[in-house]
Amino acid sequence: MSEEKKAAVARYHRKTLLDAADRLLMQYGYDGMNMNMLAKEAGYSKATVYVYLSSKDEIVRLLCIERLKLLRKEFSVILKNEVSVADKLDEVRAVLDEFAVEDKTYFDFICGCTFADELSDASDSEKELSALINGIFADLSVLSSPDDLKRRWYAYYGKIKTEKMFACSDGARKRNEPY
Repeated sequence: MSEEKKAAVARYHRKTLLDAADRLLMQYGYDGMNMNMLAKEAGYSKATVYVYLSSKDEIVRLLCIERLKLLRKEFSVILKNEVSVADKLDEVRAVLDEFAVEDKTYFDFICGCTFADELSDASDSEKELSALINGIFADLSVLSSPDDLKRRWYAYYGKIKTEKMFACSDGARKRNEPY
């Protein structure tokens, strides 16, 4: 089998598994889904699941990346609108609100994830997710100062998600400011 065909087969299996994982995560949440359930839902053996995806965290990261790419496109459209900064911030908040409710598992995972900026052993998906989040915050910094964005986030999403998004209070997890 050619390398191109092998890559296509791997993409197909990964997509099938990610689609099944998405269904399970939306129904049962992060804690309620496991790799045995995924294998059954997708019609694969558990060993086959691990051939294509290394862990539940990797699965959720990959699905978060898909959603954040769509969010970033929505934010790009908002930033180009001919409306006031306050209206743009309101639109961004509305999009985030919808994401927090409709995709709660992914929103919570993103808010609680460890950023890969300074981790030498970070996986490709950790690095991609971190870069995407940093890019979104950099995009949004044209609307307001980093401190104001952080204050707004804190006022709306609370202390726990703010500390996780912007750095742990004990300094155990570091990341570069995204602005």
